[in-house]
Amino acid sequence: MRRAACWQRCDLVALTRPRFPILAFDEGELSLSRGSALNPKWLMPGESIISILWKFACANVLPGDALVHLISPWVDPYDGVAPVRDNIELTRLCRILRLPEDVLRVSLLDAAFPGRFHAAFRYCRLCAAHGYHSVLFQLEDEERCPAHHQSLDTRCLHCGDETPFIVSASVIEAPFRCSGCRSHFSYGRLSLRSTIPAMRRQDRMALSRHWLLRSGNDMNDGS
Repeated sequence: MRRAACWQRCDLVALTRPRFPILAFDEGELSLSRGSALNPKWLMPGESIISILWKFACANVLPGDALVHLISPWVDPYDGVAPVRDNIELTRLCRILRLPEDVLRVSLLDAAFPGRFHAAFRYCRLCAAHGYHSVLFQLEDEERCPAHHQSLDTRCLHCGDETPFIVSASVIEAPFRCSGCRSHFSYGRLSLRSTIPAMRRQDRMALSRHWLLRSGNDMNDGS
C-alpha cells in the first residue's frame, strides 16, 4: 500500500503543469505546434521588436536560433537580420507572435520613422531594469530617455562592448544583457514578463506621451 501511495504521489508531481508554457516543435519545420504565450498587456507603446522578442522567448522558453528561424527562415540565425520593415515579413511576424499588425509595424525601425538610426543597441539603464526598450532609442536625434532623463548608452558598463541592434540568436539569448559578456544593462536582475507593474506610473506616462508626440510628428511630416 505504501508503494502504491508513493507511485500515486510521483504521478501527481510528474503531471504538475509547468509555470511557463513549453512550446512543441514540428521536426523538420520548426513551427509552433501548440500556440504561443505573449500577453499584449506586457507591452508598452513604442516597444522595440527586440524587446518584444525577448519577452516572447522568455515566456515560451524558446532558444534564440529557433525563434530567428521562425521569423526569417532564409537567414542564418547567428548572422541575424536588421529589425527594419523591409527585412522582416510583417505577416509572418504577426502569425508567430500573435500580436496586432499595428503594434509590430511600429516596433520595426523604418515602419514609422524613416530617419537614420544607431546600429548598436541603445538603452536607458532604468528602462532596461523594468524590461523596456523603445524603438525611439535607436534614432540618432534621441539623446535622453524622456522618462528618466538619462543619456542613452550603447556600451556595456562591464566589458565596454556594444551589442548590435539585430534579430540574431546571440542577441535574443541575452535579454537586456550584453551579448558579449552577458552582464545586465540594468542595475540587477529584472522581470522580463511585464513592464507595466514594475515601472512607475509617471514614467510610463512620460514614455507614452513622448511616443505619441514623436509618432504623430513623423506621420505629419510624411504626409
